[in-house]
Amino acid sequence: MKRLLTTLALLTTLSAATFAQSERDTTGTRKPLINAETKQKVDNAIGQADEKVQEEVQRSVRYQEANALPWFDQGTVFVGSSLGFGLGKSSGTYLTLNPRIGYFFSPGFMAGLKYGFDNRLATSFRARELSLFSRYYPFRTRINSFAGVGYNFGREFASNIGEDEKARYNSITLEAGIGFMIRRNLGGEVSVETNYYDRSNALAGRNRGGRFKVGINYYFNRKLDFDNLRRRGR
Repeated sequence: MKRLLTTLALLTTLSAATFAQSERDTTGTRKPLINAETKQKVDNAIGQADEKVQEEVQRSVRYQEANALPWFDQGTVFVGSSLGFGLGKSSGTYLTLNPRIGYFFSPGFMAGLKYGFDNRLATSFRARELSLFSRYYPFRTRINSFAGVGYNFGREFASNIGEDEKARYNSITLEAGIGFMIRRNLGGEVSVETNYYDRSNALAGRNRGGRFKVGINYYFNRKLDFDNLRRRGR
């Protein structure tokens, strides 16, 4: 990755050089700062840098294909939970707990359901929500990454909400994170998410939307588990 970033930086620098401004000589004739020979050298260097970038990309693809874990393949089910903390500047600690279950419909792509328990400590505010969410895992090795989106249906409870009032809301969640395998089919993750609400109670505070979360997931795939049992029985 370091080599790839260095190559990209070189490519950007050399590309910018080809657009350098011209200057006038003593006769008043506009004279280019880069002559034909220098321009050819720059073009050659750009070509070589581009080849190195392509090589690094192909190497990364081959590594991902060779080390991809089967737990991200179609047919895998995972159950897990995460604990989140509000990232806003508002006073008061905002906590959320999200148990979830998901299913991989194709390699790297999963969708599922999760339930949310939201609480702002030292206040009467709390919320409960049911969510439909999906994730995509572009890197599926022992260290993996994901991006996700969710749509949430929730209800708020607080001292400024009447007992007969149903303070319902809808929201959209965007998330990105990194996961890591702890054991064969047990993984942990850290993520950052942001939420957009169509309404929010004043007691929720400004730190309700952005969250830092830590979580744990258990993956199981009937076909993989059956294959492992069969190998052990031999």
